Amino acid sequence: MQALRIEVNDEFGVLDAMLLKLPTCLKPGGRVAILSFHSDEDRRVKKCFQTGERNGTFSSVAADPIRASYDEQRSNPRSSSAKLRWAVRA
Repeated sequence: MQALRIEVNDEFGVLDAMLLKLPTCLKPGGRVAILSFHSDEDRRVKKCFQTGERNGTFSSVAADPIRASYDEQRSNPRSSSAKLRWAVRA
């Protein structure tokens, strides 16, 4: 069902378009945080932030994603797949 929803809504296409425009939405020193729930979403965000850091668009990015704690995952099982990544505009 999830794969069908992703395809019908072109969710990866929309995410890719947003990631391309993201630097123009931030002032220098501006911060962005993106919460992903799917490995393909997270991979796109990670690669975008890494590329942006290499080409000077972002001055710093999260080395590793922030994940829900064990207690959070126990009380909210849906949080187990969530990953938070952040970046700072150069």
